[in-house]
Amino acid sequence: MKKKLLAVTAACALSAATAVPALALENEFHGMFRVFGIVNNFGDGKGGPIIKAGLLSEDSKTRSYVEQRARLMYIAKANDDLKLVTHFEIDSRWGDASYTDGRNKGGAIGADTTNLETKNVYLDFNIPSTAINAKVGIQPWTDSYGGIFVNADMAGALVSAKYAGFTNSLGWFRFDEERDSLPGKATRDLLVLDSKYALSKDAKVGASYYMLNTDYKGDDNTYTHMVGLNGEFNLAPVTLGAFGMYQFGQTPFSDNSDLSAFAAGVTAKGKLGIGTLRFAALYTSGDRNTGDNEDSNAFQIIDADSGNGSSESNFYAAEMQIMLRNKYNANSDRSIVQSLNGARANEGFVGGFVGYDANFTPKVYGSVNAGFGAAANTNQAENYLGTEVNAEIGYKLFDNMTASVQGAYMFLGDYFDEAGDLDDPYQTRIMLNYAF
Repeated sequence: MKKKLLAVTAACALSAATAVPALALENEFHGMFRVFGIVNNFGDGKGGPIIKAGLLSEDSKTRSYVEQRARLMYIAKANDDLKLVTHFEIDSRWGDASYTDGRNKGGAIGADTTNLETKNVYLDFNIPSTAINAKVGIQPWTDSYGGIFVNADMAGALVSAKYAGFTNSLGWFRFDEERDSLPGKATRDLLVLDSKYALSKDAKVGASYYMLNTDYKGDDNTYTHMVGLNGEFNLAPVTLGAFGMYQFGQTPFSDNSDLSAFAAGVTAKGKLGIGTLRFAALYTSGDRNTGDNEDSNAFQIIDADSGNGSSESNFYAAEMQIMLRNKYNANSDRSIVQSLNGARANEGFVGGFVGYDANFTPKVYGSVNAGFGAAANTNQAENYLGTEVNAEIGYKLFDNMTASVQGAYMFLGDYFDEAGDLDDPYQTRIMLNYAF
C-alpha cells in the first residue's frame, strides 16, 4: 500500500513539474550603478538653474562631495508578446541623512532610509494578429526632436504600429493633477501623434502633432498645439539629423496669450581619424513680452511640478556639463540653462556645439567638447550667455564597467553682467559606471 501511495505521489509531482514551464515567466534583470566624486563651485545637491538659485558670486566657494545612483529594472516576460516592465532608482549623497524617508537621501552613517523611487511600471504587449504594440502605465517617453520639448517618465498609454516602412504612434499622457482637487478635475495632459517613414535604409523622415491641454493651477483649459518635421540621413561618411517644430494656440497658464513660437536644430557626426567628430546646433524662439495679455513668441517646454525650476526637457546632443543639463547628472542636476525656454523665462536659447570622441586603445577613450550659447530674445543689455569647454578621459576596467575623469569650465558672457561680478562656474568629476 505504501509503495502504491509513493508511486501515485511521484506521478502527481511529475505531472505538476511538466506543467510548470507553460505557466513560468522569463525573468530579466538589468540596471546600473554610478558613483561620482564631484568638485565644483556651484553644486548644492539639488536640481535647477545655477544663477537663479544664487549659487555663484564674486567669490564662490569650492565644494566637494560624493553622489551615487543605482537603477534596477525587473522585466516579467510571459512570452514574446507580453511583459511587465518595472524600473526603480536609489539616489543619495554620502553623508546626507539616515534613518529617515524621502528621495535622494540615505548616505549618512547608519543608512536605513526608505528611498526607493519608482521610475517606470508599465505593460508592454503586442495585439495578436496585428502589427500593433501598446505600452500602458508609467513609462519613459521622448519627443522626436531630441527631447527639447519633453524627455521624461510619465503616466499614459502609447500605441505604435510598424508596416510598409511606416512607424506610427498615438499616445495620451497625464503629466499632473492639481493638488487638493478632485481626481482628474484639474490636469495637464499631452496628446501625441508621431509618424516616421523609411525612404531607404539610409534615410528616414518624420512628422508630428502634439497637443498640450492645461487645466491646472488656475488655468482654464488652454490648448497648445505643436507640429513638426524631422529627418535622419546617412550621407556616408556623415550622419545628419535635422528637425523643426512650430507651436501655436495658447501659452500654457496664460489663457489670454496667443502663441506663435518655433524651434529648429541640426546634428551631424562622422568618422575622423581614431574617433568621431560631432556637431550640433539649436534655436528656440524667445520673447521680451511676459504679460498674460500679450502675444508670445517664446518656445514652450515641459517643466517639472517640483517648484525648484527643474525642467523635463533637454538637448543631450550638445554634450555640455554646465551650460545645459548633462546626461550623467544625478542628484545635482544644476545648469546655467536648465530650461530650453531660456536662462530666464521666455527668452529662448540659441547655441552651437562641437565635439570629438576618440578611442585611443580598446580600453582607453576620451572626448572633448566646446559650446557657445546665447539668449534668443532678451531684455538684458547683452544676450551672450558664455562659452563652455569640457573633456573626459576614461578606462574600461571590464566590458560593462568604466572609470573616467571629467572636467568642465564655462566662461560667463556679458549677459550676466547685471547680476554682478560672478565667478565662472567650473566642475571636475571622477566617475565609476557599471551597467548590467
